[in-house]
Amino acid sequence: MSKIPKQQEKELKSKEKYRSNEKFAYRSVVISAILGGIFFIISLLFNTGFITIFMNKDIFWNFIDITIKVLAIMFFFLFMITSIGNYKELIGKPLNWKELLFLFLLSIGQTILNIWVFTFTLFGLAIILIYLYIVQEF
Repeated sequence: MSKIPKQQEKELKSKEKYRSNEKFAYRSVVISAILGGIFFIISLLFNTGFITIFMNKDIFWNFIDITIKVLAIMFFFLFMITSIGNYKELIGKPLNWKELLFLFLLSIGQTILNIWVFTFTLFGLAIILIYLYIVQEF
């Protein structure tokens, strides 16, 4: 007859699963933050005019330029909100409005030089925030 009860064995398995889930969550935080940083750099390079690929050719290329700028900002916002949200969940605190407002203002701040990028980014960020609010409620 065994001296170690089987219940301890089950508890060890659940602790191992929790540790692996925690490892996965930390990895998710880091990867999301890295991707957010990459999109932030891409956004800054395009929105400050440091890189101008499609400038003043015709309306189609201007549309492509605006789309690249807006998508870079939107991906930055999504990845950073995911990273911060996952981190806050790991430490047991909710994502508060100050952090969300900071990311929102940081995203909008990148669009100062172009009114079209500002308009589309503001519209896109509003849609993302409404979506996140609705998903959180259910």
